[in-house]
Amino acid sequence: MATRKKTTGKARLRVRTSFDGFRLGEKIESTLDGPVAAWVDLGLMEVIEGGETPAGPGGAEPDVLGDEPA
Repeated sequence: MATRKKTTGKARLRVRTSFDGFRLGEKIESTLDGPVAAWVDLGLMEVIEGGETPAGPGGAEPDVLGDEPA
């Protein structure tokens, strides 16, 4: 089983795919733990400010077709 780098801290997130009451493009602020960290790992949300992502603080985020500009 692969070990993923722990994501931590408080961050602003953007929803990349509508799911479970979250809408595409919606921005939220949350800590990066539990289900929120899993949603980021799955690509359902992306970190737009703060926190530490698996790429590290300030790491580049991948472009997604249909993603609204910052």
